[in-house]
Amino acid sequence: MATVTDYFNIDQTHDLKVTSASELTASDGVQILFKMFQDFASGAIYLVFRLPQVSNALEHCISLIQEHSLNTALGAAPKFAIRSDNPSGFEVESPSLKFCGRVYIYSDNQLTQEQLTVLNSEGNKRGLTVQYIGPEWAARRSSLEKPLAFISYDSRNRDSIARPLAQELAELRVPVWFDEFSLKVGDSLRDKIETGLKECRHCILILTPEFLSNDGWTKREFDSVFTRELLEKKKVVLPIWAGVSQRDIYEYCPSLADKVALHWSRGLKQVAGDLASKITHF
Repeated sequence: MATVTDYFNIDQTHDLKVTSASELTASDGVQILFKMFQDFASGAIYLVFRLPQVSNALEHCISLIQEHSLNTALGAAPKFAIRSDNPSGFEVESPSLKFCGRVYIYSDNQLTQEQLTVLNSEGNKRGLTVQYIGPEWAARRSSLEKPLAFISYDSRNRDSIARPLAQELAELRVPVWFDEFSLKVGDSLRDKIETGLKECRHCILILTPEFLSNDGWTKREFDSVFTRELLEKKKVVLPIWAGVSQRDIYEYCPSLADKVALHWSRGLKQVAGDLASKITHF
């Protein structure tokens, strides 16, 4: 299941925007990340805050929409000028953009309806539109986003390949089944993995030396998805090669060596873009 943090990382990344990120330090020492979006298409600036788990969430939220916090965040704006490539031409400078009064707060804290009413009221007093994104909101949204691809990988490649790839695909609006996104405390690991393997349109295999030498979960996932491909007579497997040769793949599974693969050496964005094109093409 995707979390608030996942949505904080991937939302608001489309259109003609310049994004800058920084952090504020609350009076009690809590570090609060924020992003400022300078939207050159609409001539507006808006702010997105990330509030971690705290004991007094409402107080922190109200503090974030006070003039001092907003001015501190807005003062961190980088200066840009963007020129249209249209022959008639125009240039928009970032100082000309106006704060539109929209504030998004992504928070690990679930506020009560009464607290949300108070927060909205405080925002209205300041001429602000405040949108609060908490755990319940993230859970509802996540339940509606059916993953299109299952990412199968060796855990030793999580930090270097699997997580960056999952996040990049999420930014490209391609929902994926990735254990850190899709599992929560108390879930049956086997049931969730088997469901993901059955329901996702594709399975991305991150084939590395670690994957090929793993006789545990990755081998079971591979056997399951390869059997599904044979039964359904559809191209389910999307292989990525990272540090392996065709001979290595052949020795692991001869029929897999014949599949056209993406090579991780081409870079994260190129690989993710090619995957997104394939996964979303019906």
